[in-house]
Amino acid sequence: MALPKEVDAAKVRAVNEALAKMSPQELSALPPLDNDDLRLFGAISQHYCFLDLNLRRALEIMRIAKHLPSEHVKKYPDYNDASLTDVLRGSVKKMDAKVENLKDSLFRLEEIGRCRSYRNLLNHFAGKRYPGEDVYVFASKSNRDARKVLGKELADHRVHFSVAGRSEFFQLEALLSDHQAWLSKKIPEWHARYLQTDKPQG
Repeated sequence: MALPKEVDAAKVRAVNEALAKMSPQELSALPPLDNDDLRLFGAISQHYCFLDLNLRRALEIMRIAKHLPSEHVKKYPDYNDASLTDVLRGSVKKMDAKVENLKDSLFRLEEIGRCRSYRNLLNHFAGKRYPGEDVYVFASKSNRDARKVLGKELADHRVHFSVAGRSEFFQLEALLSDHQAWLSKKIPEWHARYLQTDKPQG
C-alpha cells in the first residue's frame, strides 16, 4: 500500500513535534472525527470505487481493441488497483492526438494514480483531529507500513502517526469528483471510437 508524504507545512511540523511529547493517555484523548470528516472520507473512498470501476472498463475496451501496451497484455485482467492508471496511460499514449486531448488525459490519469495514496491513508489508518489545528492525525499499528515509511519496524507499544492537512482533503474530494466525471464520459467515447458498436450502458 502506497502512503502519501506528509505535507511539509508549519502546521504539520508543529503537530508532529507535539505528538512526540504526548503520553498514550493524551494521544487517546485526541478529538474524534466529526460527521463532516466522515462524509468527506466516504466521498473520497467512493470516488475511487467508481474510478477503479471505470479504469477497468477502459482497460477492457483497450484489450478488445488490441490497444493495451504489449508489456501488459499477458497480465490482463489481473492488474492491482495501483497499476491501473499506469497501464491505461500506456494505451492513451498510443491514441491519435487529433481526436484525443493527450495532455489532458495523461495528466488526469497521472493525478488519479498519485492521489490514490491519500485514499489508502484514510481507508487503512485510524483518524483523529488535533485541537485548534487544521490537520488530521492518522495512526497505524502496521509494521509493514512502518517499514515502508519509517524504514524500520515499530517498537513495542509504539504506533505510527501520519499528520496531513485537513483542508487538503476537501480539495482532493473536489478534484476526484471532477476526474470521476471525466472518466465516466470517456468510457462510452472510447467504446464508440475503438469498438465501433453500440455504446455500453452507464
